[in-house]
Amino acid sequence: MSSGDPQQPFTGPGKIDEQPMASTGATDEDEAQAARVANRFDIRRLIGGVFVLYSLILIALGLFGSSASKHKAAGININLWTGLGMLIFGALMIFWALSRPTAPEPPDTRGEGSGRIRRAPA
Repeated sequence: MSSGDPQQPFTGPGKIDEQPMASTGATDEDEAQAARVANRFDIRRLIGGVFVLYSLILIALGLFGSSASKHKAAGININLWTGLGMLIFGALMIFWALSRPTAPEPPDTRGEGSGRIRRAPA
């Protein structure tokens, strides 16, 4: 950097006045399709689904399990309570994924960012 240039500590390699990257050629329909595919495999959905599945197993064990397992935990039906907690957490994760899906990058900023699909605005 020369002495006349303003200090830019967080810029990447290249000139500061560089033009944004060229468009990738993807249309808005391609961006929307990519967002739909990304939403199907959103990590929040996967975590929520696994928690719901395991919670249903624990709830079934808590309801239909032997009384010996209940006496091991000082009379508390630990499988039932843990299953209910996991069910609530899994349902919240799925709700979060469905209520705030990922959205494609807006056309006015396309090509300027990292190339990943951005979160929907609040």
